[in-house]
Amino acid sequence: MEKQKKQGYYCELIKEEPLSTLEADMTEGNTCVLESTSPFFGYYQDAPMGKPDPYIYCVLDREHSFLDVIRATKRINEKRRNPVDVASGRLFLQDRTCSVLRIKHIQHFNQVPLVQQALMQEGVSFKKRQRTIREQMGIIHLSKMLYLLPSGADGLYMDADDPTKAYFEMPVHLSWQDFKSLTTQARYDTSILYFDAAQAAMVKNGDVVDLVRVFRERITLEQLQAIADRFYKLLT
Repeated sequence: MEKQKKQGYYCELIKEEPLSTLEADMTEGNTCVLESTSPFFGYYQDAPMGKPDPYIYCVLDREHSFLDVIRATKRINEKRRNPVDVASGRLFLQDRTCSVLRIKHIQHFNQVPLVQQALMQEGVSFKKRQRTIREQMGIIHLSKMLYLLPSGADGLYMDADDPTKAYFEMPVHLSWQDFKSLTTQARYDTSILYFDAAQAAMVKNGDVVDLVRVFRERITLEQLQAIADRFYKLLT
């Protein structure tokens, strides 16, 4: 059987998570760095297990382009034993909006300043810490590359690099608030318990395709289809 080839797409993703600032001695130069204290909380607040490795958001002193971030990440990973995943984005928190870099695949917080130092050598500048934030909900917009494997089903996609994530197409574009409401209703169906959802969109063949990103440990195509069917039913 021919091995499936993953396909890459430019993607934008929106999600909401509780955030807290890291202590000054856990960052480089007392910069503003936030931790998602409950990543994928739509799943982990119900599922009987722990939480994933840290998801870190470094606030930037100025905006850096999507391509510059990709180039910088490639260069710093060439020198690291354990590569990190860096995505550019914007964070909406309370009354403020700021540019951020989301960093994941950090096994321990002592790696945060080291990654920051490497990024600074690539021209990235970070904002100084100005206040302490504790468990504040923030809306996060990320720009990233998405690598998918064909699923064999129309509108369903499995993540090529992460077995906890999958995607399905949405027939309409929703506002963030409408998407949150729809997700809440979908979670009332007890047959599809334990999943986290984020709003996403990718560019495919020159068109924008709206998506739902589903997070669930070892998600299967059948589970993804059941969740998608629930969303579709609520939209009709």
